[in-house]
Amino acid sequence: MRYPEGGGLSAERRAFREGIRLHAGERFGAGERTAVIAKDLRVSVRSVERWRRA
Repeated sequence: MRYPEGGGLSAERRAFREGIRLHAGERFGAGERTAVIAKDLRVSVRSVERWRRA
């Protein structure tokens, strides 16, 4: 494994990032475009694409 479990992040930071992923999921359901979600959430388009596939 490249990083320790949790990627070396604190529990608080992992929860924050999970909240962003869940918010993106809600926006997928609303039919928003990947690029718009990425820009609004200040993450990469590739991350949003990966979350959408998952």
